Amino acid sequence: MQYVALFGKEKNGFSVEFPDFPGCMTYGDNLDEAVDHANESLAIYIEMMLEEGKALPEPTDKKPLLALPENKGKKAIYISAEGDGSDFEEFEVTMHAHLLGRIEKYCKEYGISPADFLAVAAREGIKADLFAD
Repeated sequence: MQYVALFGKEKNGFSVEFPDFPGCMTYGDNLDEAVDHANESLAIYIEMMLEEGKALPEPTDKKPLLALPENKGKKAIYISAEGDGSDFEEFEVTMHAHLLGRIEKYCKEYGISPADFLAVAAREGIKADLFAD
């Protein structure tokens, strides 16, 4: 299903809200990161609703949402989510055991998962265009 995410420009990035899911909000330092976070947030929110036996709302069209005065200046993007676990993919990563150990130690120290760490590292690498000539 596709739901509208409203992106609002903030002082230091972009806020994201889903009008069809009032409790589902996120943020990103830039628009690309905000879109990444919107995809993740919506997928998790929908999975939780379905696990609790709640019905999903019918998606609202973006044109009427953008016509509302409170949404002036916001950008509307359709975000897709299945809500059945297929929004997230597992993949195999091979790296030296020493680096993996450093990542695991760091994650344990800050109470985050290695997957979250790698997602943030990937976003930062893309933003910095690390491998550009």
